[in-house]
Amino acid sequence: MAKPKILIIEDDPAVRHGMTAFLRANEMDVDESDTCQKATELFRGGGYDVVVADYSLPDGTSLDLLPQFKRLSEDTPFIILTAHGSIDLAVRAIKEGAEQFLTKPVESKTLLVLVKRLLQQQRLRKRQEVASREQPGPMNPFQGVSASIRRLEEQARLMIEWDSPVLILGETGSGKGVLARWIHAQGPRREETFVNLNCAGLTRELLESELFGHERGAFTGAVAAKPGLLEVGHRGIVFLDEIGDMDPAIQPKLLKALEEKTFRRLGDVRDRQVDIRLIASTNLDLEEMVRAKKFRDDLYYRVSTLTLRIPPLRERAEDIPVLAMTILRSVCSRMGRPEVQFSARALEALKEYAWPGNIRELANVLERAMILQKGECLEAADLGLGGRRPSHVATEAGLVTLKEMERLHIEKVLQRSGGNVTDAAQILGLARRTLYDRLKALGIATGKD
Repeated sequence: MAKPKILIIEDDPAVRHGMTAFLRANEMDVDESDTCQKATELFRGGGYDVVVADYSLPDGTSLDLLPQFKRLSEDTPFIILTAHGSIDLAVRAIKEGAEQFLTKPVESKTLLVLVKRLLQQQRLRKRQEVASREQPGPMNPFQGVSASIRRLEEQARLMIEWDSPVLILGETGSGKGVLARWIHAQGPRREETFVNLNCAGLTRELLESELFGHERGAFTGAVAAKPGLLEVGHRGIVFLDEIGDMDPAIQPKLLKALEEKTFRRLGDVRDRQVDIRLIASTNLDLEEMVRAKKFRDDLYYRVSTLTLRIPPLRERAEDIPVLAMTILRSVCSRMGRPEVQFSARALEALKEYAWPGNIRELANVLERAMILQKGECLEAADLGLGGRRPSHVATEAGLVTLKEMERLHIEKVLQRSGGNVTDAAQILGLARRTLYDRLKALGIATGKD
């Protein structure tokens, strides 16, 4: 993760070098300027977290710079230093947007404390901006005892300390967002913002504005400038849910932001610097989309540097009792009810059901059951699974398991498609990679792709 970036504007070399050296010694990245002109050129490059400026400069004052800088980046704190302070000047500086007005000489330790406080306030503001978007779920995405979930945890723990993008694969409702939040909470960016944007269902214009932000007048209805989520997520993590649904016109802009760490707001002419870690998720087969020219190959290779696959619930039935009890406790707490237990038959019914909607469907089933029954124990009948897709079916040979029926059906579809996995996946309505996983799990061999 990049260090906080500070711009020092001071024409006295001794003072400037002293502040710079002290801040750099305290893990900050510092640029220097001795004039308004040079400071403006540096600031236009973007990416500064705090500006510290002397009031009197050879070609103007810091109050000349302040409105320009605020137009370029309204959220960057501005500290003014002066050897000739007055109450009127201080009031004017604060009114025009300066966060602090200090009289020289300023002790280096005092300046450091102030800068750190402003950086912390920035983090809090960013968190507040995204707080209304977040619906936190359980922070442990690895509940259960199955080998597949233990393997997922082992892989995820190896990835949390790195800054490389992570691609999370999994079916709808399998917990991709929960895993993304866990990576944020456990990693080095945990003190920074976590920003969540679902790419599915958004028009190109809305998605672009949400992601990159816009300037006033950039389009009809843009009555004020708005920072995008890349900007809000600066130094933190940006989670792009269902990235496979991202409009192709936006994909190259995202790629530039990831590779060059720069982007432009809609209607803006300058690049802004950004330091984020990207986590993306999808329930689609991105490899197949790349081959079909529906997803850029260069973006795919960039976002899939590290890949995690969340197994669907039907592949880890042994984890269902633990998950169900955890969710049920949460539902009871939210409803203000005493804890409710499952009967043995109810737990068996939960394990036998196929869960096409995965953990999200499990949570919905349990919440519905708690609303409709008032007892202290949930029975199988309370779950309402009777009219849903069962996990086993009757055949002329008697009862077979869902796994056996799945194998028979996939083999039949493969035979119909001449052994072509891509065609079979389309017939089955599965992502190609998902079908390969099922073939491996079921022990089905195929010779064509």
